[in-house]
Amino acid sequence: RNTRTSEGKYYISHIGEGSYKDDYEESYPVKMVNNKIVPTKVIKDKKILDEIEKFKFFVQFANFKDLNSYGQGHFDYNPNVPSYSAEYQLSNDDENVKQLRKRYDIPTNKAPKLKLKGIGEFKGSSIGYKNLEIVFEKNKDEVIYYGDTVDYQPSGE
Repeated sequence: RNTRTSEGKYYISHIGEGSYKDDYEESYPVKMVNNKIVPTKVIKDKKILDEIEKFKFFVQFANFKDLNSYGQGHFDYNPNVPSYSAEYQLSNDDENVKQLRKRYDIPTNKAPKLKLKGIGEFKGSSIGYKNLEIVFEKNKDEVIYYGDTVDYQPSGE
């Protein structure tokens, strides 16, 4: 049964100037309340608190009701696992691309690709993980991507 509750952690990765040894990650416990992410412990840093409270998963504002409108893409499905992956070339006129460009500074005008991956039935089941990425090619050697992974598990009732 879907309890419409979720909890997890909000991660902030810090990439250092030198080697990977300079990198570190902070995590803050959070839960979802009324479709908003809220901390479960006191956060004294106002900037981080504000960032968490304003954060929205891409899946919260994205609209993929009609994947068929994306035309020809590459789709793989393995019913034995079951697992799937799909890739579509998007246009800059796509509403999801416009939403990302409105929310984030994306330093390229090239149209992105949509990549979907998951474990579980492609249609009908919500159990399993779903991964979504929108990949913008900045240049030959660099990409910018926005992604969400959601892992649906049965509640421990």
